[in-house]
Amino acid sequence: MKDDTELCNVVFGVLKTHIQFGVYHYGDALPTMEHAAGSFFVSLDTIRRAYLRLQKDGYITISQNVGSVVIKDYSEQQIEDHVQLFFSQRKNALIDLSKSIGPLTGHAQWLGLKNAPAKMLNSTPLSDANHTYPPTFAFDYIMTAYASLGNDLLLRLLWQIFTFFEAPFFSTPKNPWHMSVVTEYAPRSLEFCLKKDWDSLRGSIRSAQDSISLSLCRFYEERITMPGPSQEIPFTWSPYKKASQICYSLAMDLLTSISRGQYPADTFLPSLSQLSKERNVSVSTVRRALSLLNGVGATKSFKRIGTKVLSYKETAKNCDFTKPAVQKRMLDMAQSLQILALSCRDVSGITISSLDTDAIQDCLKRLSGLKERQQYELITYATLDMLRQYSPYEAVRTVYTELLQQLFWGYTLYSIWKKSDDKKDLYISCFETFSRSLKETDAVRFSEKLEELLMHEFHFTISNLVRSGIKEAEELLIPAH
Repeated sequence: MKDDTELCNVVFGVLKTHIQFGVYHYGDALPTMEHAAGSFFVSLDTIRRAYLRLQKDGYITISQNVGSVVIKDYSEQQIEDHVQLFFSQRKNALIDLSKSIGPLTGHAQWLGLKNAPAKMLNSTPLSDANHTYPPTFAFDYIMTAYASLGNDLLLRLLWQIFTFFEAPFFSTPKNPWHMSVVTEYAPRSLEFCLKKDWDSLRGSIRSAQDSISLSLCRFYEERITMPGPSQEIPFTWSPYKKASQICYSLAMDLLTSISRGQYPADTFLPSLSQLSKERNVSVSTVRRALSLLNGVGATKSFKRIGTKVLSYKETAKNCDFTKPAVQKRMLDMAQSLQILALSCRDVSGITISSLDTDAIQDCLKRLSGLKERQQYELITYATLDMLRQYSPYEAVRTVYTELLQQLFWGYTLYSIWKKSDDKKDLYISCFETFSRSLKETDAVRFSEKLEELLMHEFHFTISNLVRSGIKEAEELLIPAH
């Protein structure tokens, strides 16, 4: 998910919030480290360091015989003050995120449960009203639901949503939505799965995700009276581990510039020292970034000459699919494409319906530009980029920005796409449908065609990655056409 230090900080923050919100009172024992590691989907070492930090900061004591026991004794007023402060600092981001969860993850959750093995469904504990479940119960259940998709990138996104939103919200005193997940949604959705009643399951997921948004808005109206700061805490997400972020971000920036023609084919990128100075990074970081670009076939480095940008015709034969770093970036691209394929219908439906006249004209202008340049193969990216810019929800824009960047790792596949006549016919068909749908503000037809296009791209990508020796791509669940 993230590098271990950052993970430790996040887990520490969530557990501290649980104590400050009164989930664990003075004298209560925290879950064992082994249990907590499983609940947070992190290593035992990460949990141990988070617990030690809680001990150092005076929240708990740790002993071999008793375990980890809370020593902070907060009054009811102090607990309420903690709740007020936390939620006042995140109001707009949390409300926006609550409305984004459905479009971003609803279809993926449905598909994950639909394809979950029966053993997993039967082993999931159904709740009873007399049992007390921790705030992580809902997250454990949801993560189990998504597991069959085989998408680590999606799990990282869900983990970020959980730690930013669900864990603190479920931890608030007298939270009704947490109990509804435990006593209603989880058992009802499992029942639909066991009966293979997929239409009812879809409705149940949609209802639950709508409910959490309504509950949060009502929570703010009824509970949170503290005014928010001028600068609230936003929702953020990065697909990269922090330790690797600089190298991959630089490589992605350069690859994006190459794809958009800033560095044309057969020209040379700036030198190592120049890039290092311009980007304010070390020469070794630039060197690793260029090595990655060489690996995906976008460039080729020559001793004492520099790094040359390759044409599309040269990328396939210069891409080294045997390099682990290249394989990982290609899997990042495929996983991003899967998330986009599973979310695009709901996201585009909401987005197209929200466009005003100026936004529609801008989108039509972008599409017309592809026609004028005869670049129909860019219709997928161009359309998703419109959703990234115009989605009414900030969280969707944040996530789509990151996902779209990951698509550039598939640079070497563009040459294969450009050789395929049937794909060109599909792109032209999509162009015409998108243009007509925008003119008529037909969000349904636009969304259906976009989903068809993304599913086709996803199938095409997986088959080519597997053919290129990246067998891990087969672990991604491929929905039927």
